[in-house]
Amino acid sequence: MIVVAVIGVLAFLIGLLARAPQRQQVGAGAATQPAPSPRWYEFTLAIILVAAIAAFAIWIIATGKQWVWGESIENWRSDTRTIMFAAVMVALGVVGLVVSLAYALVQSSQQAAPSRPAAARTEGSASAQAMAAPSPVRLLGMLILVLAILLLCWIGLSSAQEYGLILQLIYPASLGLALVLIIDKATRAWGMKSAAESVREWLFCDLLTFLLVLAFLNLRGVAKPDAYVGGFWDILNIVLLFAAFWIIDRTGTRSRFLFGYGYLIVQVLLLLIWQATQGAAAPASWWASIWPFLILEGVFFILEAITLVASSGERQTLPAVKDAVFVVLYAILLIVAVKSHA
Repeated sequence: MIVVAVIGVLAFLIGLLARAPQRQQVGAGAATQPAPSPRWYEFTLAIILVAAIAAFAIWIIATGKQWVWGESIENWRSDTRTIMFAAVMVALGVVGLVVSLAYALVQSSQQAAPSRPAAARTEGSASAQAMAAPSPVRLLGMLILVLAILLLCWIGLSSAQEYGLILQLIYPASLGLALVLIIDKATRAWGMKSAAESVREWLFCDLLTFLLVLAFLNLRGVAKPDAYVGGFWDILNIVLLFAAFWIIDRTGTRSRFLFGYGYLIVQVLLLLIWQATQGAAAPASWWASIWPFLILEGVFFILEAITLVASSGERQTLPAVKDAVFVVLYAILLIVAVKSHA
């Protein structure tokens, strides 16, 4: 609790540091001037704070200890009350993060909108029409099909038949569709996006396709098909994966890469739920759990949110480097998981 309080005080001080120059300019009568852009040291402090929180979380999970008045208590993860308290604190932190992120994005969009000239707006609208993306309403037809398949699994199929349907039809068809989308992206001649944005999209799309392959292999590892009850979670994972793929590849919104990181976090949670319903063992990793992946994705999700607030979206080189580092670290975690499982 002391560490949490210290982190809260540091976050409050960083907020005060960021707001102080703006209050001084308003007091000096600079209301007609455009809103000042955030300074580099503000985001440096924020990134350092996020790194400190991540390091503290990794250390706590890796050691499995907690300290009460200077005394070490082993195996805190076996204490139900401690787990419930930690879950409540994490939930409150996630809610606060989402609210803060939404507020920051709204403030950033409101500051950027008045400064955008009319010519740029006309050019932007023309570019948007040139790379017109399909309407999300059209996706309702596919969602109805997904709902029909789920009803078929729940009403008319046994567990073994449901397992065979998803293993032999749903996943192979999804893999084929993912490869078609990858080929379409490689051979597409149209596009108004910069080279750095294209690199970022390729990193995410390749990673999502590879994770779909791993999900298929994970399903093949089910020991008892007659006891399979994870059809809903497998189909939900596939639907969310293609939704993230579509948002990243076919839209031009600045927050599309944030959706990609958000899906990766949700996918880990879906894997945890899937294993709990199947009674399967946790995935092999440093601590035989999903925590290394979840912490890595959470940290880069926050960094992407900071990038959205800090920049106007025109420069994508540093975000592309950040995404490349994430993919490399994610690959290292997967290799460690495979080696420890072997």
